[in-house]
Amino acid sequence: MIDTPNPFALARASEFTDRQINSLWVELGPATISAVIEPRSKISKFILGGKGSGKTHLLRYYSYTAARLRFKNDSGLEVVAKHNFLAIFIRATGLDAARFEATGEYGHRWQHLFGVYLELRLVEGVLDALIDVAETSPNETFDDVAFIDEVGRGLVGADLAKCNTLKELRKWILEEKRSIDDAVNNAAFSGTLDVRIPFSIGSFCIPVSRAMARWNVRLVDIPLLYLIDEIENFSASQQQVVNTLIRYGEGLATFRVTGRLYAKKTLATLADGEENREGAEFKTENLDEKLRSYSKYPDFAKKFVRKRLIEAGLLADIKDGFSPSRCFEDIGTEDLYANVIRTLGLDSSSPPFVKSFVEVLRPIARERNSESEADRIVETLIGGLPLLLQKLNLLLFAKKIRTNSDLLSLSAEIRSTAVQFLSAPKSNKGAYATAYGHYASDLFAQLCRESRKSLDVPYAGFEAFVRMSSCNPRNLLILLGRAYEIAKFRDVDFVHGSPLNIPLQTEAAVASARFAFESDTNYGTQSDQAREAVRRLAEVLHVARFSLKIPEVSPLAVSFSDGDLTIEARGVLNNALNYSLLYEIYSGRRDRNTQQLNRKVQLNPMLSPRWGLATSRGGDLKLNKDLINAIFLPSELPKFEALLKGLRAKWNSLLREKVPKDRQPRLFE
Repeated sequence: MIDTPNPFALARASEFTDRQINSLWVELGPATISAVIEPRSKISKFILGGKGSGKTHLLRYYSYTAARLRFKNDSGLEVVAKHNFLAIFIRATGLDAARFEATGEYGHRWQHLFGVYLELRLVEGVLDALIDVAETSPNETFDDVAFIDEVGRGLVGADLAKCNTLKELRKWILEEKRSIDDAVNNAAFSGTLDVRIPFSIGSFCIPVSRAMARWNVRLVDIPLLYLIDEIENFSASQQQVVNTLIRYGEGLATFRVTGRLYAKKTLATLADGEENREGAEFKTENLDEKLRSYSKYPDFAKKFVRKRLIEAGLLADIKDGFSPSRCFEDIGTEDLYANVIRTLGLDSSSPPFVKSFVEVLRPIARERNSESEADRIVETLIGGLPLLLQKLNLLLFAKKIRTNSDLLSLSAEIRSTAVQFLSAPKSNKGAYATAYGHYASDLFAQLCRESRKSLDVPYAGFEAFVRMSSCNPRNLLILLGRAYEIAKFRDVDFVHGSPLNIPLQTEAAVASARFAFESDTNYGTQSDQAREAVRRLAEVLHVARFSLKIPEVSPLAVSFSDGDLTIEARGVLNNALNYSLLYEIYSGRRDRNTQQLNRKVQLNPMLSPRWGLATSRGGDLKLNKDLINAIFLPSELPKFEALLKGLRAKWNSLLREKVPKDRQPRLFE
């Protein structure tokens, strides 16, 4: 492979230059993006999402500094007019907010000082943009004195008499910031905070919109947006300041605040702790949900990959018809997976699953004094049929068998429908065809796991990688980055040469899942407990998928009554959701008996290769109170292992064990 840096290497959007923000931008669709950012809406917005969902890239793309580069031949005023808003971007981490954290009786003073410093930074960003607007719009008239007069009205004890231009006002802001920096640094040693506060919270950055209108007539009614990224880096008391600015915005300035799913620590403001209300002072957008519900995300993913390859110099033009799909060998499902079964060496004249089935069947036949019929039953079910249909027949037999079943008749009936299906699998619309459509991928996974000749369950194909990424661009980069590293080590150029084969793709998928689970969500005790709970849940899903009687198609989700969770278990579940180890399915699942709407969550498909699970959500397992708490309560490991053992026995037996009258039934009987 050409010695080129990995085009899919992880890089934070915060580390991109403004040029890279523009060159790597891929449009989801104007309507979709507009619904997320809503630049002209007069209500502020929290845009929350998991790591890598594109929050930082989104804000920076809409900022003036990035937009300016997209229209190099236009004046700054024309750029603002085209967008019909002015957006100023800052990162929460850029304020080094931890410096302003203090406890005790003077905590409110530190909180106020943080608010002042934040406003100085915000207005500094506005001035940087307006200075550029003025310098690149020579034929326009700008009234700096009127601007300074307007913003100066809210200042207390601040001397702006020497400020006659925006550059001089910006210099004043820098001096105020430096004064605060010195006071904060000295307080660490002296124990006292000696600083002059030039204005009250909300009286500086909010009136800037009115000042802009006085500065130039073309800025009248131009919305001012403050874009604050990674709000989770602010403490609860500091978020109170942001909430207060949102409340004081009054249509003059609005905020677009991004953060992780758990970013919001409080809704309280400084107005006697009064809380902002959803739908009134602010709205919340779940970016993960927006991406997962976007039907054209696969097309976005292809453009996203092409942009990366172009930026790395591996592709000349995004319009050359290149498709990432051609770079990855796919798992062909045609002809009952025949080609991939042969390629991976899974075909066998005596597959191990047959022996396992016979061991389960013989005791039942012996009990009916027909042990000699066991071999005949098995031969009827599998004889001369393709491997996948052999497994499907055993699955159907296990699901249909009853205490009073005629085993030979049942096996003959199943074989008959299998032969009929085999004669025309593509046109067959019967129950057997439906069963094949439901269980084929799970049965193929079982074949791979049982053979021990391949890399366990294979994961391959660009579309499979897109599904695994769960509409998260960073996840897709992790997968493709690992694939590129492995291919480069093997001297395989899958971009320009032959597609990357299935074993190497699987190796990349497994490595990516390990990274996502072990390294990418390491935040301390809370994340440790969340990972342990997800491990237990994944083991339940694994046992279900690789059992004789697969209880649900491609199980990746579970449903349960929220009322069954203890307070501690609910906390661990929420952490697993916050760290994107699990996803909430907000439509829930209606209980078949009570019609109660249960909660429904699914494993992040990015983690699927770690346990050999599916990458698309199929059915969901309904978990009872004991099991759901055993999964999410850290102290319940012994109970969980006992319950899992019971599930394994239940899903791998042909008939339920008879319970003696003098014995209490077990949990799963």
